[in-house]
Amino acid sequence: MLYFFVFLPTVIIIGFIVYYAINIYKYNKTSYRAITNNSYFDVMNDKGKLGEYEIYRSLKDYEKEGCRFLFNVYLPKTNGKTVELDVLMISPVGVFVFESKNYSGWIFGNDNQKNWTQVLPTGIGESHKDHFYNPVWQNRTHCCILKQYLPQDIVIHSVVLFSDRCTFKNVTVNANDVVVAHHCEVQEIVNSVVELNLLSKNEIEQIYDKLYPFSQVLEEVKQHHLEDASLFNINKTQK
Repeated sequence: MLYFFVFLPTVIIIGFIVYYAINIYKYNKTSYRAITNNSYFDVMNDKGKLGEYEIYRSLKDYEKEGCRFLFNVYLPKTNGKTVELDVLMISPVGVFVFESKNYSGWIFGNDNQKNWTQVLPTGIGESHKDHFYNPVWQNRTHCCILKQYLPQDIVIHSVVLFSDRCTFKNVTVNANDVVVAHHCEVQEIVNSVVELNLLSKNEIEQIYDKLYPFSQVLEEVKQHHLEDASLFNINKTQK
């Protein structure tokens, strides 16, 4: 009996090691790893990166159909600043622009409000509210800037995805140029898109090659973007 209780923890530890070794091996073979250079543990310990990776993981089988993915694409604006597109999927039916919001709690907002609200419980009968810039407007801006880098006839699909850990309490979106949903719905969203003017494999590769450099920017560019985005969000939520 004593031997059993000594042996059991060892089996559990070995099981965890094998589990993580397999996951890391699979992760290192993904396009997400190749493009972002983020380590497995970096992703698992960063909510933003994890949200982006979960989107990719849900859609990675589309790579077998010729789709290409890009992550953290920093496109310059006319004022010298940048916008960051979280996840792009270049597919035969157009380019999907995914804005990832890896939030928990309750989410409130509609497509006409400047700011949306996240409510997090902090105790019995108590909660904390955070405000964030309207993600519908945010991704609409991303799509408008992206359009400048694409042929005129390319269809762009705007999709805002929230974590499955959050609950939409009062989210209303009437705009027909965007979809707001949870991560678990992303395959259904992509499958529902039907376009007659399909992109060829060569056209997909041309778009990928043109946008790829914007996903490989210097850390200085990323830092400037974070500083500008933080100031932008503060100004927007205070108004």
